[in-house]
Amino acid sequence: MFRIITPDKAKPFTIGRKEGSDLLFTERFVSREHAIIEYTEDAGGSAWHIRSLTKNSFTLVNDVQVEETTLRDGDVIGIGVKQLHVNLKGKELTLLLFDANDEVERVTLGDAPETRKVGDEESPREITISKKGDGAEIAFRQGAVDENGKTHRRLVLAPGETTRYDQTEITAKDGEILLRKASAGFDIHVRDLDVFAGKKQLLSGIDFDLPAGEILAIIGRSGQGKSSLLKLFEGSYRKGERSSVLIGGVDYRHREVRKHIAILAQDPPLRQDLTVEETLLHGARISMDRQEYAATSSAKLEKFCELFGLSARRQNRIKTLSGGELRRTALAAELMGNPGLIILDEPLSGLDPFNSRILCSHLKQLAFLGHTIILTTHSYEALHIANKVLVLHAGEQSFYGTPQAAYQFFKTNDPESILSGLNQDSSSIWKKSGSVSRDTVESHYGHIYFTRQKAKASLAYGMALTLRQWFRDKGKTAALLLQPFIIGFLFSQIFSKTSSLWTVSFAIILCANWFALSLSIREIVQEKGILRGEFRKGAKVLPYLAGKLALPTVAAFLQTAIVYAFVAYRIPVHPSPALLAVAFACTVAPAVAMGILVSSLSRNSGQANAFLPLLIIPQVALAGALVPFDQMQQVGKWLSTVVWSCYNQSTLLNLLLERPDDVWNKLSALILALIFCIITAFILLRSKKAK
Repeated sequence: MFRIITPDKAKPFTIGRKEGSDLLFTERFVSREHAIIEYTEDAGGSAWHIRSLTKNSFTLVNDVQVEETTLRDGDVIGIGVKQLHVNLKGKELTLLLFDANDEVERVTLGDAPETRKVGDEESPREITISKKGDGAEIAFRQGAVDENGKTHRRLVLAPGETTRYDQTEITAKDGEILLRKASAGFDIHVRDLDVFAGKKQLLSGIDFDLPAGEILAIIGRSGQGKSSLLKLFEGSYRKGERSSVLIGGVDYRHREVRKHIAILAQDPPLRQDLTVEETLLHGARISMDRQEYAATSSAKLEKFCELFGLSARRQNRIKTLSGGELRRTALAAELMGNPGLIILDEPLSGLDPFNSRILCSHLKQLAFLGHTIILTTHSYEALHIANKVLVLHAGEQSFYGTPQAAYQFFKTNDPESILSGLNQDSSSIWKKSGSVSRDTVESHYGHIYFTRQKAKASLAYGMALTLRQWFRDKGKTAALLLQPFIIGFLFSQIFSKTSSLWTVSFAIILCANWFALSLSIREIVQEKGILRGEFRKGAKVLPYLAGKLALPTVAAFLQTAIVYAFVAYRIPVHPSPALLAVAFACTVAPAVAMGILVSSLSRNSGQANAFLPLLIIPQVALAGALVPFDQMQQVGKWLSTVVWSCYNQSTLLNLLLERPDDVWNKLSALILALIFCIITAFILLRSKKAK
């Protein structure tokens, strides 16, 4: 990880090995009084300066030795094996302390096994190294999974073979094991990429390499295919058969690799009624191992809130944030899981210049920490932070290389002229130019391994999350609480001792269906954008689905019971409360399950709401209350067998008439509920896979 340091403008900030230094280092490469950072303000303006005090070592700024210089946003200060990344926001200076030491730990293979801790200092992973023939055997204490999700307890490395375990490279060489810290990011390797949405081809012949820890800006006019590449990584679009897309040397569609991709849409979908703190902790819970979450989530929350300027907004709800704060919150939530690849769609769109500069500064910091970043943009400010630029036109590649090479190729110093000069011949001109300026990323991993995560999913957590959102929405809370009392009071004024029990049971069944369907039909569709990311990162489908089913079922059951309580005072019969509870449960369960199923199939909340009449009316028409079954046409009779309200109507009417009820009525309703749940689970499981 990293440390965030904020020097005080009122006094000099000292760096060295001397006790009492504001930033104390222990490395022998650092002098006792090594450097000093000071803030000055005069008629000419304000600035932060660094002055070297050492005579025996070096103080570097952007890899150049300095005696004294003015600091600028994005500068990198090098002192010994440490790096300080400069982040300037107006007059405020923030330093990110990062260990740049690339030392290799060597473990000699002997008769006795050796145990080492690798990975982050905050959440190290323990491995045991032992000799195995001419090579070595690596035992993972916590278990490891490969890119396909297969679990491994042990791994044999042949001489000369290298693999990656989380953020550590492990190499067997000359009777030793070499342990080297790997970048947080992944190398990206794209060759002959064609992208399809169904049968329609959107991109053709895309070809580039992006080393880990670099920023790629994808630019082009609207509708030229910029977002198509991002949807490929998301899994919504598919690649051509001959295309190759590798992340960290393995296919981008592998399950474990996809868990380490963070994708932020132009308008990031977040749960509007959660606070900033709850959103970040939820992001950590989805992405992190149970033990790692318990050990590090609080510290990461503090660091990312400070890094992204969210500390003062931690208890604010998402719906109260500005556009810039919303995107920073979404980015911080993704980073809680330490993704290797961060993909952003138009992150600067709609932001004012101040917020654009802040977000660009954060992206530079993330690349500095080793994350690989790909972003689409219309903003030319992004070119200032990008290491590479990919220009797309008409679905084809018109340039790839450094920003400086782009200016040379398009013979302009104006970023806007690059896009205005694109035409149908741009791609062929680029291909014929021979001006390809890309790094060659060569994978030397046969497989990559990640720590096996213990499931954090729980039904209680899912229900609590949904309940929290329900009751923070005052309109929904009011409707939830008042509906059964208003409807119950109305029924108490129209029913009496002489009322038909057939009609009473039908009214109760109709209310139960309305409560259940209205509560459940938007539960999944309103979170679909969020779910795609959470499922990609390994969230479990069944606990999520169970949580979405349980809470509306309980709420609809209680609402139905309240309505019945009002009616019970007006009718002459009083069935067993236990039997009534079973009848109500069998009524709301299939209705909730159908609502959740429709929600999973709908594209938006409006579409889901449009289905409500199509679900309610069959329950009214085919329940047997308006038209007896023996008077229905043959098709109507057949349809009534797949409508749960006909079974519910029979059960409740038999209770009110004190007649024995066929157990098949209850079983049929529950079987229908189970079928709806299975179909929904299948739909959600399919959405987890990349196309």
